Amino acid sequence: MTKITFYGGVNEIGGNKILLEDQDTKLLLDFGMSFSQNQKYFTEFMQPRKCNTLGDFYATGLLPELEGVYRLDYLDYMGCKPKERAVDGLLLSHAHADHAQYIHHLRCDIPLYMSSESRAILQTLEETGSGSFNELTCRKETFCIRPKLRGEGYTRVKGDDSKQERQIKPVHTGEQFKIGNLEVTAYAVDHSLPGAMSYLIHTSEGNVLYTGDLRFHGYRSESTMAMVEAAHDEGVEVLISEGTRIDSDEGNSEQYVRDTARDVVDATSGLVVVNFPQRDVDRLTTFLQIARDTGRKLVIGFKHAYMLDLLDPIGDYPRSDDPNIALFADRKSWGLVGRDDYPDNIIEQDYSKWERRYLDRANTINFRDVKANQSEYLFYCNFYQLNELVDIEPVPGSRFIRSMCEPFNEEMDLDEKRVNNWMELFGFGEQVHIHASGHAAGNQITNMIDTIKPKQLIPVHTENVQWFKKQYSNTMDYEGISKYDAKSLNCLLPEWIMNLKSYFGKSPINDYSHTSD
Repeated sequence: MTKITFYGGVNEIGGNKILLEDQDTKLLLDFGMSFSQNQKYFTEFMQPRKCNTLGDFYATGLLPELEGVYRLDYLDYMGCKPKERAVDGLLLSHAHADHAQYIHHLRCDIPLYMSSESRAILQTLEETGSGSFNELTCRKETFCIRPKLRGEGYTRVKGDDSKQERQIKPVHTGEQFKIGNLEVTAYAVDHSLPGAMSYLIHTSEGNVLYTGDLRFHGYRSESTMAMVEAAHDEGVEVLISEGTRIDSDEGNSEQYVRDTARDVVDATSGLVVVNFPQRDVDRLTTFLQIARDTGRKLVIGFKHAYMLDLLDPIGDYPRSDDPNIALFADRKSWGLVGRDDYPDNIIEQDYSKWERRYLDRANTINFRDVKANQSEYLFYCNFYQLNELVDIEPVPGSRFIRSMCEPFNEEMDLDEKRVNNWMELFGFGEQVHIHASGHAAGNQITNMIDTIKPKQLIPVHTENVQWFKKQYSNTMDYEGISKYDAKSLNCLLPEWIMNLKSYFGKSPINDYSHTSD
């Protein structure tokens, strides 16, 4: 008997946490954060407390109370007795936070299956980010003490002494591998960051296809189409399909972004400032090509460079030493970059250890370089770097290209207003919005479903289940599901049991509200 349990991703966009059980094998499909639920209780300046380990996450519905899943150091600190490991592995579709962020909380002996690109991105987040909950490729044991090496008493165990690597198993497109009693085939798909995968799981009751997030209009659209054809050939009993933009018309392509943004850059005499998603390597590639076409250099930050360095041995991605890329050393701490009245070893103390490797790169520049030669640069600047423009002093005729989705919540609306204030301050005029979504449009999703012809359809990562129900009679009926309301839903196929109640006897999914592009 095969059972699928949802702890997130139903009636919301993101937050995918799915458990598939077949005979004696249990698999997690993603383990991500629900942005909408998180925003109900927390802000950038108030986050769940690490000292309460899992407690804040349980209380606010961000994590389901499951046994045999969470890290032992947290459970021990909470006074909970450890249980045997309850799942045999996790299949990660991609490294966006709404699919991967809560890996931090999983116990370290759960094998994680993902693409090499996903691992590189998680490692970038882990090693260059801040915050208390970003241990994704490793686990640093917390709340552990040891005797002092000198003198009496105890000290906390930290740093490399507390580090344990997670069991990460790289997967490649077309590769079939076994987890417990289950055979799984991985397929690369196109999305707004590298390394996205779909998984075809060969269960005792038939094939289950989990699409993860995908699109058909990026630079790797042929990968998505190849996955659809392979799924059609294999036959699919149950399709767990993303549906973010199911009610949207076909949108812009990555090529459209490239052509349209290039026209804007061509017509700009001053500095061109651009903001795009931090881990969208396709978009970075797009603006790098625009820089080449227009005789400029794309200026990116050290975090971008770190990610590109990790991706370099994996595939054909831009290199951080590309002649049309410049690395920007932003002013931090004392703000000494660009000054020659302090020793180098004092200047480097403004930066984290991982950043210092980039300070002496031949293509590293600072605000003085950009300020003096504004027409030569395409300057990446996210919402947290806008104050760098105070030092750069953009000249009249500069433009700001916003290559991200439209605001879809109150916090993003506030970010947008702040950006507009900065644009007004420096005389940029209105932002130029040029974007292509990371998600397939409605007609592309329906073409995928019609090609695969699943016997049972389960839409996730969408707020518009009703659209699916009207279009496809074999759509899972989610009506009546509400927060902490355990509903058992039977598929149209009698041999399938779809149960929203945890097999641990705990709470089912929450009915959250969230929209995204």
